[in-house]
Amino acid sequence: MPFQADAVTLTLIVLLAALVIGILAFAASAKAKAKRAARDISAINATIIDYFRRSGVQVSCDSTRLAGAKAFTAVVESEPMKRFRLSHIIEMTLRDHVRKSCGLQLEKIYWRFPIKEAGQAGQAVSVQSGVKPASEAVAETGKVDETSDEYINEGLENYRHIPKPEVTELDWETFEQMSTQERGKNEQPGNS
Repeated sequence: MPFQADAVTLTLIVLLAALVIGILAFAASAKAKAKRAARDISAINATIIDYFRRSGVQVSCDSTRLAGAKAFTAVVESEPMKRFRLSHIIEMTLRDHVRKSCGLQLEKIYWRFPIKEAGQAGQAVSVQSGVKPASEAVAETGKVDETSDEYINEGLENYRHIPKPEVTELDWETFEQMSTQERGKNEQPGNS
């Protein structure tokens, strides 16, 4: 019988060794896959940044591969520019460029155009250097800053002509009276 006990022990040792080898192989495979994914993401980011640098635009980029997806998703951040109005056309050429340069597939491209708040950025400058905030300078001169992008200036020009709402306090009785008048108008025949 001692022979059978040694056979069982030997079988358990072989199974344990196979399990340890399997775990090590899986860990090595996962580590290699993570390195490959990091290398691919780095290549895509560098290609996208270089693509826009050639056209004179400074962007930042981050890419990722979603779980179970074969293609990558890129997030491109740039200051707002008029040339990005038709970003879907840029996306098509950017996807082709990444595919040709890196041999990798971009599935989606998300754009982010952060805008600095004029009040906060301008006030910070005025405190430090004695220069008026950008919003005050535009209001006084009526001219838009020539150094900034025309796309932002166009939006700010339209925003300047929007009437500002007035807010006043009402007492509770006036509020109830106004709300009952509105309810009465809505309950009239023909307003259903």
